[in-house]
Amino acid sequence: MQKIFTLSTLVALTAASLSAQAQFTVDGTLSPAEIGTGTGKYQLVGTYTGTTTHSVADRGLKALYVGTTATTLNIMVVASPETTGYNALALYLDVPNKTGVAAGTRLGGGDDASSQLRSRPTLDMQVDYAFRVTTSPLANTADQSYYSKLDYTATPNATGQYPDKYLGPTNKTGTPLVITDATTNFVAARFAFQSSASGSVAANTTTGWEMELPLASLGGVATGSNINMMVAYLNDGADFNSDVLPQIAGLTTALGTDPNFTTIPGNQYYTYQVGTGVLASRAAASTLPTSLYPNPVAASSRLSYTLTGAQPVTVTAYNSLGQAALTLLDAAAQPAGEHSLALAPLQQLAAGVYLLQVRAGSQLTSQRVVVQ
Repeated sequence: MQKIFTLSTLVALTAASLSAQAQFTVDGTLSPAEIGTGTGKYQLVGTYTGTTTHSVADRGLKALYVGTTATTLNIMVVASPETTGYNALALYLDVPNKTGVAAGTRLGGGDDASSQLRSRPTLDMQVDYAFRVTTSPLANTADQSYYSKLDYTATPNATGQYPDKYLGPTNKTGTPLVITDATTNFVAARFAFQSSASGSVAANTTTGWEMELPLASLGGVATGSNINMMVAYLNDGADFNSDVLPQIAGLTTALGTDPNFTTIPGNQYYTYQVGTGVLASRAAASTLPTSLYPNPVAASSRLSYTLTGAQPVTVTAYNSLGQAALTLLDAAAQPAGEHSLALAPLQQLAAGVYLLQVRAGSQLTSQRVVVQ
């Protein structure tokens, strides 16, 4: 009896421990409980800033969050894409153990003429998969969102197009689409979309497109592996609007048909390291050298950066919801050369992880900073 009691107690304790572990609820809504550090928590990867920078007025992207569990990659795109047409959000993904289309190569696009993934952009990262959600018009609140997956690791057809697998529809109130079709190669994946209350992207900080992808379907992703990604907002005709994450500094007009992102300074993708978090945003860091020390923030912490020419500089800390928490510099005119900025004012912020964004002219880079 003692052995039975011990075993049952162990099972109960294990179940309690598992239930206490942080997990994600795939419902198209970002909750404060889902944000943090470590396994089972979302980290803010990047934000789209400026209320007048959207080529579609008050519609588009707001923020990107990424997290992992032991078995899944979870992505939350805070966005308000709905207009009077069928606009879409697209995620381009590069994972460690797959070989897709090489960086700098124009994508072949998908073989489904109804999907915005038929677009053929040129990315500066390898592309293994693309996912999209197409939303019905904003007025159709009870209507559907439509999902598909494009596999760039497969063999293209005779015209150079790749298989764009339709995954199915669901509503726009956060009900998840759970994949059961084995031919998708993504069984148990989950996708959901939640409309914002008014459709305004400026007012939206919590709703949009959420997905959960089994790591096994991505070829397995070990701790320390790097995952690259880019998110885009496309119109009904599969043309790119201005909104992409990472954001392109100074861009306010639509990118148009099949844009070539290799012509834009810096890398047009984020890198997320499993077990570590965000490694880099736009690699304008290569042309805007920055350093931050010590981190976590102390009274002596300073941000150092070098300007190649006289430029206005803005330095803003964003919280985990993608909201501006504190601006240290606001378009301050500065000459070429080395500069240093005290970060002690960040200590007034609530404890947590912040994204410190440094914008110098058209250059943009971000670093994570910890406030204790």
